[in-house]
Amino acid sequence: MFDPSMQMLAISEELSEKVFPKNVIEIGSFAVNDSVISGFIVVVALLIVALILRLTIIRKWKTTPTGGQMFLEWLVSFFDKSADEMTEEYSGLMGPYTLGAAAYICCGVLVELFGLRPAIADVCACVALAMCTFLFIHTLGFAKNKHRRLKHYLNPINIITDLAVPVSMTFRLFGSILSGMVIMDLIYIVVESIWYIGLPVVIPAILTPIFTLFHALIQSYVFASLTLTFVSEAIEPVPKKQKKKRKQKGASSAAEPSV
Repeated sequence: MFDPSMQMLAISEELSEKVFPKNVIEIGSFAVNDSVISGFIVVVALLIVALILRLTIIRKWKTTPTGGQMFLEWLVSFFDKSADEMTEEYSGLMGPYTLGAAAYICCGVLVELFGLRPAIADVCACVALAMCTFLFIHTLGFAKNKHRRLKHYLNPINIITDLAVPVSMTFRLFGSILSGMVIMDLIYIVVESIWYIGLPVVIPAILTPIFTLFHALIQSYVFASLTLTFVSEAIEPVPKKQKKKRKQKGASSAAEPSV
């Protein structure tokens, strides 16, 4: 007999296993979960890809670009131009950072296609990325405006707003990645009950790559855009107070024509 309550309980237990990362290595109070392992795999993969590009495409740079060279030029110029438009003289620093953060987020989500837990599906990874952006915001803000930056903190609302930036970026990124995982798991659970025409195999095979790729690109782009936006606000020059002109005594009498 079909029991809806038992079915919902089974679904909630299955989803809870997907939401919370599992500890793979435990040594006393020290634990390493599967998201951390996925993060290390992503970092190693990115370093290997960067080394291959350095030894192949970049080393053999051609006047007539190949397909890989065109894609690499477009990718680097996209982040460089975005950083140059929003952060001006700090584009040499913010361009590589946003490219690296976007690459890590994108690849950290795409590892789900290989059966691994997304590296960004751990709140600690999201906190680390948000804190890096937070440090860039205030470091460049003080580097640009120096002591005038302190005027920004005279307003308590500005302090609360600045402290809310890493919190909002953390939970926005973590919530987006986690919701994507939950949606895909719900699709798997629903499709498992469909037994005809081979849909349990066809539907996940079509939806998983499309949804995961779209989700990875969107989240990496949004994080990079928010980073540049917050930094551009921090490096805006603080307006100087205009000195009030002192009223000269006898100005009215001096203005009168002499007889």
